[in-house]
Amino acid sequence: MSPAVRVLERVVCQAPFGLRLWDPATATQQVPGLQIDLSPLARPGQRVRALVNPSGVYCALGLPGLAAFERADADAPADWTAALRGFRVQILDPAGRYLPLAFDAALPHQGLFDPGLSGSPLPGPFPLPESPPASPPATALPRVTLFSAPSRPVPGGLAAVRAQLWETPAGRPAAWCLLAATIDGVTRGLGLADREGRVLILFPYPARPRPTLTSPPSPKNDFSWTLTLTAYYRPRPTGVPVPAIPDLADLQAQLASPRMLLGSLSPPQPLPPLPLEYAVPLTARTSATPVEESSYLFVDAT
Repeated sequence: MSPAVRVLERVVCQAPFGLRLWDPATATQQVPGLQIDLSPLARPGQRVRALVNPSGVYCALGLPGLAAFERADADAPADWTAALRGFRVQILDPAGRYLPLAFDAALPHQGLFDPGLSGSPLPGPFPLPESPPASPPATALPRVTLFSAPSRPVPGGLAAVRAQLWETPAGRPAAWCLLAATIDGVTRGLGLADREGRVLILFPYPARPRPTLTSPPSPKNDFSWTLTLTAYYRPRPTGVPVPAIPDLADLQAQLASPRMLLGSLSPPQPLPPLPLEYAVPLTARTSATPVEESSYLFVDAT
């Protein structure tokens, strides 16, 4: 018979911040290796690093001004609003798989943190405006979508669409421009251009078309789809520097500003739908002349 154990003291610490991330390319919420730092808006130089738990949620403890809340009695009803403080959250990937993101947060926050953009394309799965609903359902846990960096190795079995976006007539990279890839009216992937305008969209291929019945049956590997690209972009005023890290709310605001992509410069024409072949990466470019492609995909910001 084992002796009875008497608990003399129990120490419980409440986490004022928990963040779940989402990689839409591989459809996973397990994204280890990120650096997520929180700093008070009043003291930007004072940072606290969030740590990931076995469930893939990044949690932060020891936040300035929230010590009393973190040590409060866990059995008593918690007041999540009495000790609210403003923090800046920055997400970086030292491995270079994902582009950086930043947003403001009022903490402590009950449950997983939601940047206030629920139902939009950015914190969770798309669709973009005009697109059919996509899974998972609206009851999915709050999370923030990550965007693939242009240097990210392409996982096997995924479609890869690349472009280097250039703003016209300003003649500069379309930094932090959103680029959506649509097939048959469904938004399959959403990419974010980096500071140099380079963008990579990764997404699973749609279901393959039904094979034509032949006798004898013949193998077919040349599956293809028709892909449409759409840019969402708000050009920055002249003289305003490109932010080193884009703000999540600013990215969301760009969805109200669709821009025409140019298929040719001489004469200026919209970008037509593009053929996407199975297992063949696609690079979208604007034609500089009827017989020559440019190095860029031009975004009309007029």
